[in-house]
Amino acid sequence: MLFLGRKKIFTDVKNITAENIIDVLKKAYMQHQKNAMEIQFLIDYEKGVQPLVREKKVRKDIDIRISDNAANYVTEFKLGYFWSNPAMLIQHGNREMHQSDSDIDDIGITSLNEMLKNGESIGKKNLELGDFVEKCGIGHRMVDPKSEADFDSDSILWNKNGEFVGSLVNLYTLDSRFAFCVYHNGPGKKKVLGVSYAKTGGKLYFTCFTDSERFEISGWKIREQQKNPLWKVPIVEFERSVDRMGCFERHISDMDGLNVLVSDFANDASQRTQELWWGDNVDFKDENGEEVRPQSGDWVLTYSEDGKIAKIQPLSSTLDGMSTLQGISYRWNRILQKCKVPTQADSEGGGSTGVAMGMSSGWESAEIDAEREQQMIEAGFREELNLILKSISLVSTKILDPENAIRQIHSTDIDFHFDRKRNYDLTIKSNFIATLLAKGFNGRHVIKESNAFSDPEQVWTDSRDTIEAIQNSLITKESSEVAGNIENTSGDPINQTTNSPIIDGTNTSG
Repeated sequence: MLFLGRKKIFTDVKNITAENIIDVLKKAYMQHQKNAMEIQFLIDYEKGVQPLVREKKVRKDIDIRISDNAANYVTEFKLGYFWSNPAMLIQHGNREMHQSDSDIDDIGITSLNEMLKNGESIGKKNLELGDFVEKCGIGHRMVDPKSEADFDSDSILWNKNGEFVGSLVNLYTLDSRFAFCVYHNGPGKKKVLGVSYAKTGGKLYFTCFTDSERFEISGWKIREQQKNPLWKVPIVEFERSVDRMGCFERHISDMDGLNVLVSDFANDASQRTQELWWGDNVDFKDENGEEVRPQSGDWVLTYSEDGKIAKIQPLSSTLDGMSTLQGISYRWNRILQKCKVPTQADSEGGGSTGVAMGMSSGWESAEIDAEREQQMIEAGFREELNLILKSISLVSTKILDPENAIRQIHSTDIDFHFDRKRNYDLTIKSNFIATLLAKGFNGRHVIKESNAFSDPEQVWTDSRDTIEAIQNSLITKESSEVAGNIENTSGDPINQTTNSPIIDGTNTSG
């Protein structure tokens, strides 16, 4: 089966209203059904439902079918490498277009990180999202504002020590088989509709969002209509690549070929232990002259008449087992190479440390592919961040103080920090940090670029006073040394004692 990525759903309708939403929804749902069918196939394929694409016509009694499941291996690596550490938020810089206080921004961004990580378990939810994105090429998330009634005794925002312990929004990872977005077929491809639905008892129940309205639809009729408080479609559609294909989707034919190789090798091994036997000039009869067949483990005794030679031997073809195993290994490595997955169990040569190891085993290729994917995924996180900040702005002042720092941060002043291979070459990273800090570089940017910490914003907030104090002391020390050198002119003996062969009786010339 040949897939070309999930189709993006478009409509010619620019403004969706109660009068035209049913017609738009029906057409979009029909397009989504093809995507949903492909998504289900890819999910099943990754689980191991990989039927062999060949018919065994000889020895049908021995037909071993093995799924080596390279799809699962590729998916698990992508999830572990790209999604295992959630993208944390960090301030872009101290000076930005909003002219806001960077200290307040630091507090607000740190609070937002804490809310997402501890209040929303963003690590788990990102893995759920990544599971769809990597397998199917797309994923969906929904941001839902909390009402004042949502902040009950089980979700208190502040404890007795004044620490932030709750979440200000509801963040849901949706099943992409039951969610989709619709875009206007015009310049900018503006999102005009977000849909989440369920199928129960053969009936469809849709929850649809436009920029201004929320519709509950069943039986292809509007059952309820409300205002959308966010004034934005709250469903975000994440894309893994421009063509919206999964991480192994392009190479399914290679994986099917690998399964055939592995299965045929297993069949050959089985056929050699259950070989057909060839007998020439041999009769197997009992004392009554009835034909019998020798059983496994029996002695086979033969008698040859004059001029006849009795032969009993296995009847089998010859398969080069070593070449087959090499073919299996080659096919496996080529699949990993095409999917940008490094060799994790052994080395393919080219060195044992540093850059040589990274290049030879595929880690550099994996990182380049992750950087490409990051640009696509970050666009979805940016849209999600805008929805989160909008939801926070709607929280009642009874729950969250109007002057709280988390209300004052701007999405354009926030960068996403994707953490990969964090503990690799920590000595080099430590030297990098120490050197640049000693040279006076801003600590936030040094910590962010070092890629040594999972939450650089928190590290900077907690370490800022110490880092700036050290930098100020270094500046003071250097200033004192410069001033001392200026005061000690060339005529001062203190500068000449070790430099002149005349002063202090050190001249030894004749």
